[in-house]
Amino acid sequence: MMRRRGGYNVEIIATGDEILFGRIVDTNSSWIERRAAELGARIRRVTCVGDDVDEIAGALQEALTRRNDLIIFTGGLGPSEDDLTVEAIGRAVGRRVVLDQGAVEKIRRGYAERGVRSTARLERMGRVLEGSKAIPNPVGMATGMMLLEGGAVIMTFPGVPAEMKGMFDEYAAPLIERGAGSKFVARTVTARMVFRDFFPMYRRMLRDHPDVYIKNASTPPEDAEERAKVKEIKVDIIVEGATRFESEEKMEAVLEEFRKRIEALQGRLLID
Repeated sequence: MMRRRGGYNVEIIATGDEILFGRIVDTNSSWIERRAAELGARIRRVTCVGDDVDEIAGALQEALTRRNDLIIFTGGLGPSEDDLTVEAIGRAVGRRVVLDQGAVEKIRRGYAERGVRSTARLERMGRVLEGSKAIPNPVGMATGMMLLEGGAVIMTFPGVPAEMKGMFDEYAAPLIERGAGSKFVARTVTARMVFRDFFPMYRRMLRDHPDVYIKNASTPPEDAEERAKVKEIKVDIIVEGATRFESEEKMEAVLEEFRKRIEALQGRLLID
């Protein structure tokens, strides 16, 4: 296991029955995990809950007990009756749901430009909580919000990936960068070598670099003859440093050592 420094703690809560029913894949959480980790965050937990006020509120209350710095919600900000993220957060923290007037005006203008009359249902996408700050949506209509509760910042983003990504980079990313004490660099490489020679070398790399995440993605063949053949083995490597420059330098050093060990066994290191 990679030995981590302290860090900026982040949890992700994705909402939506469609995720729990397996109708869509929760790509938002995986994207946020990767992006936040690169910025230096420590991802504490990823939770998926359905469109239920009590379930969402309970997930937030649990997350607040873990002393996170940032809790990110995705989904549940639309105009439908089952879009309940704002209401659930309000229940969890004891705040009243209100409409952000700036967001409502944007919704009205946006639909007017399409020749559609705005309705109270559509204007639900302007919901925030009393005392929170609205997060503008540069792509769609559903506004996000940011509030401080129990020492943690809570942010909400729409479930539409294009909308979520832009809002994350504009509002969450700078917050993480300011709070994180380190930066991460990740690479995926391929070891092309005799399979039976790989694991002894791999275990030595793990032992010699306890501060580096090194994980292979391979299942050993059961047949001895297959283990004696040259195979391509994917390996993920993640390094941590105080700055991105330090992390890049550390990555190059780890890759160079990995390359030498593989070549000593008549193999090759392929960098994707």
